[in-house]
Formats: sequence, structure tokens, C-alpha cells
Amino acid sequence: MNRLTLSTMWMQNRFERLADFVRAALDLGFDGIEVSHIVTPAMVGDDDPAQLAIRSVHYPAPVLPSPFGRSADSLLSAADEDARRWAVEQGRRTVDFACRAGAMAVCLHLGEVPVPWRHEWALRQRYLAGQRGTPAYARAQAELTALRQAQAEAALTAALRSLEELAAYAAPRGVRLGVESRYHYHEIPGFDELGWLLERTDPAVVGFWYDMGHVQTLHNLGLTQHEAWLEAYAGRVVGVHFHDVVGLRDHLIPGLGELDFDAIVRRLPADAALTCEFDWYYEPEEVRQGAAVVTAALQARAASSSLALG
Repeated sequence: MNRLTLSTMWMQNRFERLADFVRAALDLGFDGIEVSHIVTPAMVGDDDPAQLAIRSVHYPAPVLPSPFGRSADSLLSAADEDARRWAVEQGRRTVDFACRAGAMAVCLHLGEVPVPWRHEWALRQRYLAGQRGTPAYARAQAELTALRQAQAEAALTAALRSLEELAAYAAPRGVRLGVESRYHYHEIPGFDELGWLLERTDPAVVGFWYDMGHVQTLHNLGLTQHEAWLEAYAGRVVGVHFHDVVGLRDHLIPGLGELDFDAIVRRLPADAALTCEFDWYYEPEEVRQGAAVVTAALQARAASSSLALG
């Protein structure tokens, strides 16, 4: 549980070359990095991915421009079959890059349900205005959940098809796929949808990428319960994104927000990929402090496990 890495989210507005970011992450005490979908082929350059301490990769990476006007991760559930197939091909590229880098885990965004954004935007604005618990908030929440449920079937079927195709490609290459919990309610998977997807895929290849900040945000909106995700799916966790949350603001360094990292870490599998996904504006010393909160939780878990074995 001591293989803590730093996401290239923190690379933004700081480094133009991935190799420079790797050196900074290692200097801060991380074991390596997670390459996210902000990394372009030019940022990798001619460097050998196997020499860049890449422990996990966040699809699609390195990212290419989309010919469909939407990002690849939104297209894995697309009704347009050409768009969906292109997005799957980006997933295969990501798996290939992970193989070249020696990374054994890929984090997946699995598309979205086509619900107009204004409905979730309205709910979030009511939350920010302190209206949770009011009749107006309850009506906005009910409208959003009903709209999503009515539109979900076709998108979820396409998402499963994409996931199955990517799993078939990843399995012989020894790469595990983690379906990430998302920040926006219209994105796939919802809580029950994750269970539906995991039931239909090989646990040796496909699991859950637990983004604790995203789960907590949906919890704060009253759309799902944070504890339920861990209760149901902790055993299928492939990877983790560590960050903290205040209300709807995520990607904070641990210790600034609402999350109990000691309690969370106790629920995680020992072989999960562990990534700190901190926003770019934090100074290096703040990043070090946030990582120290996570490391302390990991060390406490290790000590507790040793006592139990003793």
C-alpha cells in the first residue's frame, strides 16, 4: 500500500514535457506517476515510456484530437457507431501505451447518458444556494433522476459493448481496466450501473476505479450514498484517485475537506493502484503535505494489519 503516484493533473500549467513532470513527482517523494488525458504525444516526445515511472494510465492517453467534436471518453457510449468504434480504438491505443510503459492498470471514463446539462446544473446551483432539503430541491432532483433513467438504456448497452471490446484487448496484454466513478450524474456509471457492468465482465480484467472525490460530490448532492459504493464494490477496486472535497469542489489536497482517509484506506484492496489526483494550482509543498495525509493513512492500515497477523 505504499506505491503512491501523482497524476499529471498537477502537470498542467507547469511542465511541457512529461519527463520533467516525472522528475518533479519523484523529487516530491512519489513512487511514480499516472498519465492522464491531458498528456499529448508531443509531451511524451521521443522518451521511452518504460523509463518514465508510469504506474497507471488514464484513458485516453496520450490524447489525440477527436474528429467527432466530443472527447473519446464521452463517446464510448455513443449511439453513433463510427464514433463509438473510434473511441474504442483510442482505448486500445491507451492499453498499448500502458504496456510500453510497464503500467498494469488503465482508468476508464465510460461515456454518458444524453440528459441535457441544464437539469444537473440547476440542481447544483440550488445546492450551492443552500436549498438542499427544500421542496424545490427535491423536485429538481426527482426531475434529473427520472430523465436520466428514461434515457439510460441505449447508452449503457453501448458502454458495455465498448467495455467488453476493450477487456478482450487488455486481457492477453496483462492490463486491468478500472471503470471510474464520475463527477457528473449524467455520466456512466451510476451506482447500480456499475454493478450491472461488473457482473458482466471478468473480475480478473475489469473492476472499479474508485474516485473518492466524485463519489462524495454525488453524495453531497443527495444522488447516491458514498458508503454504498465501498460496501458494494470495494472488493473490485482496481485503482483509486485520492483527493478531498468541500461541497461540490473536488481535487483538493487531503486534509482540506470532508473525507476520512483512514476509514477509506481500510476498505481498499492491497493491490490497488494508488494515485493522488490534485489540482494544478497547489504549490509543491502543499502537494507534499496532501500526500503525507494519504501516506499516514496507508501506514496506519499496514500497522493495523501487522498487529492483526501477530
